[in-house]
Parts: sequence; C-alpha cells; structure tokens
Amino acid sequence: MSRELYSLEAEQGVLGAIMLEAVRKNDALVEEILAAVQPIHFHYDHHAALLEVIQECHGAGMPVDAITLSITRPYLVEDLRTLDYAVELTQNVPSSANWRAYAKVLAERAVLRSVVAAAEAIKQSTTEDKDIPEIVAGAQMALADLRDLGDTDGPDFKRLDEIMLRNVDLIDDRLNGRAPRGLSTGLADLDTLLRGLRPRTMTVIAGLPGSGKTLLALQVCQHVAVKGTGTGLVFSLEMPEEELGQRALASLGAVDVGRLDSGDLTDDDWPRLTSAVAQAVGKNLFISDVAGLTPARIRSIARTVQRKHGLDIIAIDYLGLIPGDRQGRSRSEEIGKITKAIVRLAKELGIPILLLAQLNRESTKRAGNKRPQSSDLRDSGEIEADAHAILMVHRDMESDRGKAGITELLLTKCRHAPPGECVVQAQGNFARFVNVLPQHHEQDEIEASRPYQARYQRGAA
Repeated sequence: MSRELYSLEAEQGVLGAIMLEAVRKNDALVEEILAAVQPIHFHYDHHAALLEVIQECHGAGMPVDAITLSITRPYLVEDLRTLDYAVELTQNVPSSANWRAYAKVLAERAVLRSVVAAAEAIKQSTTEDKDIPEIVAGAQMALADLRDLGDTDGPDFKRLDEIMLRNVDLIDDRLNGRAPRGLSTGLADLDTLLRGLRPRTMTVIAGLPGSGKTLLALQVCQHVAVKGTGTGLVFSLEMPEEELGQRALASLGAVDVGRLDSGDLTDDDWPRLTSAVAQAVGKNLFISDVAGLTPARIRSIARTVQRKHGLDIIAIDYLGLIPGDRQGRSRSEEIGKITKAIVRLAKELGIPILLLAQLNRESTKRAGNKRPQSSDLRDSGEIEADAHAILMVHRDMESDRGKAGITELLLTKCRHAPPGECVVQAQGNFARFVNVLPQHHEQDEIEASRPYQARYQRGAA
C-alpha cells in the first residue's frame, strides 16, 4: 500500500486543536503546538495560510478566534473566507488530545515532499545545459540539504546551566591536556594571537596583491598536513597547481624559488629538493586548481576528500574569483551568499576554513597610518559580518622593515580572541613566513640566512 505525501485529516486536526485550546484560553498548550509546526509542514495552501494568521495574531498578543483571524486576514485563499473556515474547523475537530500524533504525521509528510522535490529538481537539472561536474555538485547539495529534515527529536533549546557545565568540563579538559586545542598555524606568535584555528569557523585572510596572503594560507595547510598528521585541502582559483607545487618545494626545502624558476640549481639545492619531496611523501595535502569553482562544487570536492581521507582544514584562494551558484542582483549580494555558504560548509565539516580576500586601495591613500582595516575589504559589509576572524596581511614596502620582509598580521576581528597583531618575517626567496623572535626558531630557519633578524631585534629592544 502506497503512502500519501499529505494528510488532510492531520492538517485539520492540528489547526482545530489550536483553535479549541485558544478558545479555552490554554495559552501554554497553544504555544507548544505552534512551536511544533510551521507553514511548510502543510500541503494545502489554505491550511498554511491559516497557521500564518494564527501565528500573527498570537505573536501580537491578540486573542486567537475566528473573528480576530478574519479581521487580520479576511481571506485565506481566493474565495475562501477565513471566518467560515475557522468556524468550521472549531466545530468539526472534537478534541485536541491527539495533536502530537497529528503534528508528527505533518512533519513526516513534509520531509517526504522535500525528498520528492529534491529528486525532481535533480532530474530537471540533468536536462539543462551545464557541465556534468556542476550537475553532480548541485545534486549532492540538494541531497545534503535533506539530511537533517528527519531529525525532529530533541528540543530546539537548552538550559543555560547545562551549557555552562559542559563548558566547565571543557575548560578542565584543556587545563589537564585532555582536550584538543585549535589547529596550529606553525607560526608561534600567530597561534598566540588567534588562540589556534577553531573548528567550524571561517577565517578571512586579506591583503593587497603581493602581500603574501596566498603564501600564508598555503603554509598553514602545509604545516597541518606535512609537519603534523592532519589533512589539508587548498582550492586555488588563481594560481595553477604547478606554481603551488614550486612554492611548496621552496618552502619545505629552503630552496631559492628564483633558481627553481630558472633551473639554475646549485649542488646544495638538490639534496634540499629531495628533502622537500621526502617530507611531503604520503602526507594528505590536496590541491584543486579547477577554474570557476562555485560554492556547490567546492562543497562537493571537500566532502569527497573528507569521506576518503578525513579533512582538518581548507584554504580557498580567493573569494573574488568564486562565481555564485545563482546570479544575484549585485556582486555584493553574490559575495554575501558565497561567504554564508562557506560558513555553512565549515560548520557542516566541523573544520576551520581559510578564505582569502582582496583589499581595495583605500588604505594606500590614507595619510599617516596605512595599515588596512576591515572596512578596506571589498564588499566588506557581507564579508565582515560572516567571518569569525579577519586577519590582515600588511607589509610596508616603503620602510626598511618592510623591505627586509617584516610583515604585520593584524587581527581586526575575532569572536574567540581579542583583536591584536603579531609580526612575522617573509622569506620571499623561500616562499614562506618564519617566526621573528629567536625563541621560536626551527632548525630549517637557522640554516636559512635571515639578514634582517638581528637588526630587527636590536631595533625592538
């Protein structure tokens, strides 16, 4: 026996229960029923419209009865008077005792209709003039949107003391080394500033062209996957995979990237190249340089990597090159949809995502302090609102410090740490950043020459 995708009787039973209990002035039960159902649960348009007007009256503190409903909205749909239908429901539903069973039926049938709608949308997309990967990505997103629809158990709220007790347990675990901290970036002062990269967050790394934001993001993912035991995924919409591979060779092997470009390698360079490759062998750092990746396609690739290899961090280079899944009324609106999709992806995968963004040129035109601000982000309103943290990469090339590689990392917004700044040194010839303070030196940093180090330390003393 086939199952219907809707139930007229269950819809009428829920609405009639609300009307009956409202007449009896049982506000607590009315609120409980209203919390359990939404207009989307109803198949019939006039039932969804009636629930909407009930919600409107109840929310405004008005009595919920046939007369007040009809005053608020005279007609539910064309030719169906609110007064007549509300009176009919109140008379024909004898009891509200079984409203929970009716509401459960409504929720289940709504899920089934969503499944059918998703299947029809996927079928329709196969006839459209799109690339196969884009169709598959859209289908995966449509199916993923269904995953939580059937989960109607459990309250939508929790008591504060329960949340506080869990936080106390987490603090105790951190104190005793039982809880994992945020991912390390590999740069000690940046770790202190950010307090680690937190799961389920989107950190925007912004800077002017050539500031080193790509270098920083790649280096962080490289540290997680190569220096650690995690899995990283880099989406490079601007730079081809060969160039990213060359930067990784220079960074891990301390080989001059200029000599890699020219092929004019020294005898000392070859062992360093061998060492760089050996460090990366078997490590899960994945690169995708497919052009024009939409949020749906990014999500599809990320879920595939997570399913096959696990996933600990994503970097996306960069926001301005990501086309929207659907064209918005303006680029600013599209950017907002893209950043929100990236935030949802971070929460869904339970990992930090680094999203690179360009700055406009306003900071370079300011007199005096030319350090960038969050307002210098292109389409800053949407990006700034959605980001959990914003990290500005700033290098003043007009100063001696900047010319020697000293780069400021400015944390202009963070939801889990106070705003602040730290300093790192760019080793452009090795395509990497290194810690400035001597207590953070690693062996490969000591081996590589850092001519500005001593002068910077003396100047800071």
